[in-house]
Amino acid sequence: MDQENFSFKGFAAHRHPAWLARLARFLAAGGVATLLHWGAMALLVASGVQASGATALAMAAGAGVNYFLQRRYMFSRACGFSLGVYLLSVGMAWSVNLVAFQLLHTSGIGIVLAQLSSTALVALLNFLFLQKFACR
Repeated sequence: MDQENFSFKGFAAHRHPAWLARLARFLAAGGVATLLHWGAMALLVASGVQASGATALAMAAGAGVNYFLQRRYMFSRACGFSLGVYLLSVGMAWSVNLVAFQLLHTSGIGIVLAQLSSTALVALLNFLFLQKFACR
């Protein structure tokens, strides 16, 4: 196998510019949901709710908004965006967010930095998962 045929063999982004547009829409919709998540979390923490409980409850609110935004803006109507697949991604994201946040926060990292780090990890995993399975 020569080098030219080997390069980018499994990487679809260079052949499909729609992938980049989908990423931009994913980040925009996810950004709105994330701001809701963080705002609700801040209110819950300020109200005395434990940080790990606050992030779990706030993520549920963000996930609800995110479903409608992803369905409307990220995936085309022809795609048949599956609620089941989305709920599976939310379960994965909720678990990863909670575990990552708890590990970071209990290791001495502040609430804000722990949540920022958890959010970045969850966003990457969600995009990869939904890109692969949401329209199947």
